[in-house]
Amino acid sequence: MSQRRGYRRRPGDVVLRRVRLQPERIRARPQRRIRITPRAWMVVVLFALVMLFGGLLLHMPFSSASGERVPFLDALFTSVSAVSVTGLTRFDTEETFSHIGEFITLALFQLGGLGVTIYAGVLIVLAGQRLGIRGRAFFGLELMTTGVDGSGASVLLRRVMIYTAIIEFTTFILLLPWFMIEQPGDISLGRAVWLAGYHAISAFNNAGFDLMGGSRSFAGQAHDGWPMVVMGISAFLGSLSFLTVFNLRQPRRRWTLDTKLVITGMAGLLVVGMAFFLIADWSRLFADQSVGSKLVNSLFLSVNRTTGMTTAPLDQASDDTSLAMIIMMFIGGASTSTASGIKIGSFMVVTFGVVSALIGSARVVAFGREIPASVVLRANALVLIALSGYVFGLLFFIAVDPHIDVLPAAFDVMSALANCGWSQGASQAATQAGANILIMMMFVGRLGPLVIASLIPDRPRERFRFPTEAVRIG
Repeated sequence: MSQRRGYRRRPGDVVLRRVRLQPERIRARPQRRIRITPRAWMVVVLFALVMLFGGLLLHMPFSSASGERVPFLDALFTSVSAVSVTGLTRFDTEETFSHIGEFITLALFQLGGLGVTIYAGVLIVLAGQRLGIRGRAFFGLELMTTGVDGSGASVLLRRVMIYTAIIEFTTFILLLPWFMIEQPGDISLGRAVWLAGYHAISAFNNAGFDLMGGSRSFAGQAHDGWPMVVMGISAFLGSLSFLTVFNLRQPRRRWTLDTKLVITGMAGLLVVGMAFFLIADWSRLFADQSVGSKLVNSLFLSVNRTTGMTTAPLDQASDDTSLAMIIMMFIGGASTSTASGIKIGSFMVVTFGVVSALIGSARVVAFGREIPASVVLRANALVLIALSGYVFGLLFFIAVDPHIDVLPAAFDVMSALANCGWSQGASQAATQAGANILIMMMFVGRLGPLVIASLIPDRPRERFRFPTEAVRIG
């Protein structure tokens, strides 16, 4: 039989016989992977808890410079302002809080500065979960992955964190010599390092918080252009959005329509705002400055429409400058950035929609691409809802604080809703009821657009259509 199989026994061959092993049965239980479907209310509750926890920490005696408790509602106001990266305060941060309190505010606006969408996505990825298709759509990451060499959501989130760390560290390195040499008064090396790091993080996150004292922001450094240029560039990169920065690294032919709209809108607002501030307040806000200083400070104001930092006393600004600032705060920065407002993308879509209507076109076209009608409707809805919220908030604020003039009230209410941080004194002069309204405006301004966008269905179920009929307008 062995020869039939082609086997020939040779001298020295040994045949080994082993006992047949009994089969072993192992019950393999499939690992259940928990998949989280992000919802708008989850992000709202998450941020509300962070704001409340931050308010409790700032209310503690160890957060106060005097050792006495800061009133809880004032501490909550500061916490909401920090997490929403607004920058409005009821009192001076440097004079009121201890080093621990300053660190708490820094941690709050660093967490809030990552953005509602990015921050929530980071939490899920760090928790070991995977973002599904609905999760990526909810956080807006499906657009990001198409512009970053096909990387996944978790890879992109890591890139965002690395990008944030690089910009903040670079800003810190550039600001440190200025705080060590040019800062008036004798400050230690440790304090200089802390001030440079605090303002570097505040600038990139468009937070608007500062430790310069006197509630004057950088008004005392109006003649020194170095910190203005460094923090202005950092704030601009923060308001540009991570998606735009990553997409700009690719060849120009691969730039998305979103990137083109953001770059065009940001550059246009930057130039128009700078020119307007320069002309309107040449002999008012910038009266005692040189020509070069006027150019730098007007550019700094135009850049910081999303940050809230300033080198001029805004309560002395002319009425036309105040109105222009209100409009610029309302527009804000780019989507998925550290800035707020209605976003530059929404503003550009509405602008191109107006142009299309004026030329009689039934389609909205920009840079050789047609913008979907659903996107145009969403942009119009967002602008209208934001304007309505602003008007109602302003009316309530004036009703509870009639002693405040209308223009400063309108200025600070818009600053709260747009999460900017510029102030003409209404935040400090407001009663507790008015401060509570500003808290609600800051909260809605940061989380409202996300909730509104999530409530609008991507593909409404239209099983039938009604007959069309023209109506009179205008």
